Amino acid sequence: MDRPENRVIGHVVLSPPLGLLSVGEDRFTRDFAVIEVDTKKIDASNFIGNAIDLGTEYSVEKLTAWIPSFEFPGDRLLHFCGVLSTDQMRNPDPENVDSRGEPTTMVLKRGSATRLTVGCLNNIRSILRKPFETLAGEYSMEVAVLPRTSESGAFSDGGDSGAAVVDGKGAVVGILTGGGGSSEVFDRTYVSHISFLLKCLEKYGYHANIFPVAANVFP
Repeated sequence: MDRPENRVIGHVVLSPPLGLLSVGEDRFTRDFAVIEVDTKKIDASNFIGNAIDLGTEYSVEKLTAWIPSFEFPGDRLLHFCGVLSTDQMRNPDPENVDSRGEPTTMVLKRGSATRLTVGCLNNIRSILRKPFETLAGEYSMEVAVLPRTSESGAFSDGGDSGAAVVDGKGAVVGILTGGGGSSEVFDRTYVSHISFLLKCLEKYGYHANIFPVAANVFP
Protein backbone atom coordinates (compact mmCIF):
# COMPACT_ATOMS: atom_id res chain seq x y z
CA MET A 1 0.00 0.00 0.00
CA ASP A 2 1.22 3.47 -0.85
CA ARG A 3 2.21 5.30 2.32
CA PRO A 4 1.63 9.09 2.71
CA GLU A 5 5.36 9.70 3.27
CA ASN A 6 6.07 8.25 -0.17
CA ARG A 7 3.99 11.03 -1.74
CA VAL A 8 6.36 13.73 -0.49
CA ILE A 9 8.58 14.80 -3.40
CA GLY A 10 10.41 17.70 -1.78
CA HIS A 11 10.54 20.22 1.04
CA VAL A 12 10.26 23.96 1.51
CA VAL A 13 13.61 25.77 1.63
CA LEU A 14 12.33 29.36 1.50
CA SER A 15 9.00 30.96 2.44
CA PRO A 16 9.40 34.72 2.94
CA PRO A 17 6.66 36.69 4.70
CA LEU A 18 3.83 38.12 2.65
CA GLY A 19 4.93 41.42 1.13
CA LEU A 20 2.68 44.13 -0.25
CA LEU A 21 3.34 47.65 -1.63
CA SER A 22 6.61 48.02 0.21
CA VAL A 23 8.29 45.26 -1.82
CA GLY A 24 10.66 46.89 -4.34
CA GLU A 25 9.89 49.35 -7.09
CA ASP A 26 7.43 46.98 -8.81
CA ARG A 27 5.32 46.72 -5.63
CA PHE A 28 3.62 43.46 -6.57
CA THR A 29 2.44 40.99 -3.96
CA ARG A 30 5.33 38.87 -2.69
CA ASP A 31 3.65 35.57 -1.95
CA PHE A 32 5.71 32.53 -2.92
CA ALA A 33 7.74 29.63 -1.62
CA VAL A 34 10.73 27.69 -2.95
CA ILE A 35 10.53 23.91 -2.81
CA GLU A 36 13.55 21.68 -3.33
CA VAL A 37 12.43 18.62 -5.27
CA ASP A 38 13.88 15.21 -4.51
CA THR A 39 14.95 14.14 -8.01
CA LYS A 40 15.15 10.50 -6.91
CA LYS A 41 11.34 10.51 -6.85
CA ILE A 42 11.03 11.89 -10.40
CA ASP A 43 11.27 9.63 -13.45
CA ALA A 44 13.87 11.20 -15.72
CA SER A 45 12.68 9.17 -18.70
CA ASN A 46 9.34 11.00 -18.93
CA PHE A 47 10.28 14.41 -17.49
CA ILE A 48 8.47 17.04 -19.57
CA GLY A 49 9.42 20.28 -17.80
CA ASN A 50 6.85 22.94 -17.02
CA ALA A 51 3.60 22.64 -18.96
CA ILE A 52 -0.15 22.97 -18.56
CA ASP A 53 -2.22 19.85 -19.13
CA LEU A 54 -5.07 20.95 -21.39
CA GLY A 55 -7.05 17.87 -20.34
CA THR A 56 -10.42 17.04 -21.83
CA GLU A 57 -12.68 19.70 -20.27
CA TYR A 58 -12.83 21.63 -23.55
CA SER A 59 -12.66 20.48 -27.13
CA VAL A 60 -9.86 21.48 -29.47
CA GLU A 61 -12.40 23.52 -31.45
CA LYS A 62 -13.49 25.53 -28.41
CA LEU A 63 -9.98 26.34 -27.21
CA THR A 64 -8.77 27.40 -30.64
CA ALA A 65 -11.88 29.57 -31.07
CA TRP A 66 -11.43 31.24 -27.69
CA ILE A 67 -7.68 31.87 -27.97
CA PRO A 68 -6.49 33.62 -31.15
CA SER A 69 -3.25 32.24 -32.67
CA PHE A 70 -3.49 29.19 -30.41
CA GLU A 71 -2.06 25.98 -31.83
CA PHE A 72 -3.37 22.96 -29.96
CA PRO A 73 -0.46 20.63 -29.08
CA GLY A 74 -0.83 17.03 -30.14
CA ASP A 75 0.06 15.73 -26.68
CA ARG A 76 -2.38 18.18 -24.98
CA LEU A 77 0.54 19.71 -23.04
CA LEU A 78 1.05 23.46 -23.43
CA HIS A 79 4.74 23.83 -22.63
CA PHE A 80 6.02 27.04 -21.08
CA CYS A 81 7.86 29.13 -23.63
CA GLY A 82 9.15 32.61 -22.81
CA VAL A 83 7.82 35.35 -20.57
CA LEU A 84 5.09 37.87 -21.38
CA SER A 85 6.68 41.31 -21.00
CA THR A 86 5.07 44.41 -19.56
CA ASP A 87 5.02 45.97 -23.03
CA GLN A 88 3.21 42.95 -24.44
CA MET A 89 0.64 43.19 -21.65
CA ARG A 90 -0.02 46.84 -22.34
CA ASN A 91 -0.03 46.46 -26.11
CA PRO A 92 -1.76 43.21 -27.13
CA ASP A 93 -1.32 41.88 -30.65
CA PRO A 94 -4.00 43.73 -32.70
CA GLU A 95 -4.80 40.46 -34.49
CA ASN A 96 -5.85 38.88 -31.18
CA VAL A 97 -9.30 40.16 -30.29
CA ASP A 98 -11.82 39.30 -27.57
CA SER A 99 -15.56 38.67 -27.87
CA ARG A 100 -16.09 42.41 -28.33
CA GLY A 101 -13.57 42.65 -31.14
CA GLU A 102 -10.98 44.52 -29.05
CA PRO A 103 -7.26 43.56 -28.96
CA THR A 104 -6.53 41.46 -25.89
CA THR A 105 -4.36 38.65 -24.56
CA MET A 106 -6.20 35.47 -23.68
CA VAL A 107 -4.60 33.39 -20.94
CA LEU A 108 -4.98 29.94 -19.40
CA LYS A 109 -4.36 28.29 -16.08
CA ARG A 110 -4.96 24.91 -14.48
CA GLY A 111 -5.78 25.21 -10.80
CA SER A 112 -6.69 22.76 -8.06
CA ALA A 113 -10.18 24.23 -7.61
CA THR A 114 -11.45 25.23 -11.05
CA ARG A 115 -9.14 23.14 -13.22
CA LEU A 116 -8.56 24.51 -16.74
CA THR A 117 -9.96 27.99 -17.40
CA VAL A 118 -9.48 30.67 -20.03
CA GLY A 119 -9.53 34.37 -19.19
CA CYS A 120 -8.81 37.82 -20.54
CA LEU A 121 -5.65 39.60 -19.39
CA ASN A 122 -6.21 43.21 -18.40
CA ASN A 123 -3.86 45.30 -20.53
CA ILE A 124 -3.33 47.80 -17.69
CA ARG A 125 -0.59 46.28 -15.59
CA SER A 126 -0.88 48.21 -12.33
CA ILE A 127 -3.97 47.26 -10.38
CA LEU A 128 -4.41 48.23 -6.73
CA ARG A 129 -6.20 45.95 -4.34
CA LYS A 130 -6.62 45.37 -0.61
CA PRO A 131 -5.57 41.74 -0.09
CA PHE A 132 -6.93 41.18 3.42
CA GLU A 133 -9.57 42.93 5.49
CA THR A 134 -7.35 42.45 8.54
CA LEU A 135 -4.54 44.51 7.00
CA ALA A 136 -6.04 47.99 7.08
CA GLY A 137 -4.45 50.34 4.59
CA GLU A 138 -2.28 47.64 3.00
CA TYR A 139 -2.46 47.44 -0.78
CA SER A 140 -0.50 45.77 -3.55
CA MET A 141 0.05 46.01 -7.29
CA GLU A 142 -1.31 43.20 -9.44
CA VAL A 143 -1.90 41.98 -12.95
CA ALA A 144 -5.63 41.36 -13.37
CA VAL A 145 -7.32 38.58 -15.32
CA LEU A 146 -11.01 38.98 -16.16
CA PRO A 147 -13.51 36.35 -17.35
CA ARG A 148 -13.33 35.30 -20.99
CA THR A 149 -16.84 36.72 -21.48
CA SER A 150 -19.58 38.03 -19.21
CA GLU A 151 -21.15 34.58 -19.21
CA SER A 152 -18.08 32.32 -19.03
CA GLY A 153 -17.75 32.20 -15.24
CA ALA A 154 -14.86 33.04 -12.93
CA PHE A 155 -11.29 32.47 -14.07
CA SER A 156 -10.39 31.17 -10.59
CA ASP A 157 -11.69 30.39 -7.13
CA GLY A 158 -10.35 29.65 -3.67
CA GLY A 159 -7.74 26.90 -3.87
CA ASP A 160 -6.29 27.99 -7.21
CA SER A 161 -3.55 30.16 -5.67
CA GLY A 162 -0.10 29.25 -6.92
CA ALA A 163 -1.25 28.23 -10.39
CA ALA A 164 0.84 29.45 -13.30
CA VAL A 165 -0.92 31.72 -15.80
CA VAL A 166 0.28 31.62 -19.43
CA ASP A 167 -0.84 32.96 -22.78
CA GLY A 168 -1.89 30.80 -25.72
CA LYS A 169 1.70 30.28 -26.83
CA GLY A 170 2.94 29.27 -23.39
CA ALA A 171 4.53 32.61 -22.45
CA VAL A 172 4.41 32.89 -18.66
CA VAL A 173 2.43 35.80 -17.22
CA GLY A 174 2.86 35.03 -13.53
CA ILE A 175 1.58 33.19 -10.48
CA LEU A 176 -2.02 33.42 -9.30
CA THR A 177 -2.23 35.01 -5.84
CA GLY A 178 -5.96 35.55 -5.26
CA GLY A 179 -9.14 37.14 -6.49
CA GLY A 180 -11.96 39.48 -5.69
CA GLY A 181 -15.33 40.73 -6.81
CA SER A 182 -16.62 37.31 -7.79
CA SER A 183 -20.23 37.17 -8.94
CA GLU A 184 -22.25 35.53 -11.67
CA VAL A 185 -21.20 38.17 -14.19
CA PHE A 186 -18.00 39.69 -12.86
CA ASP A 187 -14.77 38.39 -11.45
CA ARG A 188 -11.18 39.49 -10.99
CA THR A 189 -8.20 37.20 -10.56
CA TYR A 190 -4.90 38.67 -9.38
CA VAL A 191 -1.51 37.58 -10.66
CA SER A 192 2.01 38.57 -9.58
CA HIS A 193 4.13 39.14 -12.68
CA ILE A 194 6.75 36.45 -13.29
CA SER A 195 9.54 38.99 -13.86
CA PHE A 196 8.93 40.42 -10.39
CA LEU A 197 9.00 36.96 -8.81
CA LEU A 198 12.23 36.04 -10.59
CA LYS A 199 13.84 39.24 -9.25
CA CYS A 200 12.63 38.37 -5.75
CA LEU A 201 14.23 34.94 -6.03
CA GLU A 202 17.52 36.45 -7.17
CA LYS A 203 17.60 38.65 -4.08
CA TYR A 204 17.45 35.47 -1.99
CA GLY A 205 20.23 33.88 -4.03
CA TYR A 206 18.06 31.68 -6.27
CA HIS A 207 18.49 31.91 -10.04
CA ALA A 208 15.35 30.14 -11.16
CA ASN A 209 15.06 28.31 -14.44
CA ILE A 210 11.38 28.14 -15.33
CA PHE A 211 12.10 26.24 -18.53
CA PRO A 212 13.92 23.18 -17.16
CA VAL A 213 15.04 20.26 -19.33
CA ALA A 214 15.94 16.77 -18.14
CA ALA A 215 19.67 17.28 -18.75
CA ASN A 216 19.73 20.14 -16.22
CA VAL A 217 17.51 18.46 -13.62
CA PHE A 218 19.07 14.99 -13.66
CA PRO A 219 22.85 15.44 -13.92
